[in-house]
Amino acid sequence: MKNNRKIAFAGIFASLCIVFLAIGSFFQTLDLSAAALGSIIVMIAYIELGKGWALGVYAVASILSILLLPYKTAAAVFALFVGFYPILKFYLNRIKPLALSYAARIICFNIFLTALIYVATNLLGIEEEFLNFGLAIYALSNVTFVVFDFALERLADFYVFRIKPKLFGKR
Repeated sequence: MKNNRKIAFAGIFASLCIVFLAIGSFFQTLDLSAAALGSIIVMIAYIELGKGWALGVYAVASILSILLLPYKTAAAVFALFVGFYPILKFYLNRIKPLALSYAARIICFNIFLTALIYVATNLLGIEEEFLNFGLAIYALSNVTFVVFDFALERLADFYVFRIKPKLFGKR
């Protein structure tokens, strides 16, 4: 694919991420779902354009969404972990044996979650009552992450084997 087409596709992918994050910002009950949809766009950018371009899509969407959106929850979750995770996932999938690969994914997520809780309690001033649910938050978040990871993997396969041949023909 020529560079001009890659630039155009990267712009479209970044715009789609920002649109999804804006929907999550305006309808705050959809903030995590919007961040997940944005990560699917980054995953497609990685498949179609490669690592460098996908990192660019992630960076542009993260910076613009943090600067432009009125409510930052979806943008912050996207920028801090969910937007970068599809790129990281391609490398974590290469770890053998498979159990070690899953352990690395969960460790990466728990590092992110711990940093997010630290930022929320110490920098954003969320009250201490939040900490009373510490173990429950970790347990539910890990279950949600495993479901997200599984869904991301299945969506990547679905895109590569079903959608991509219909959009771009067999390559």
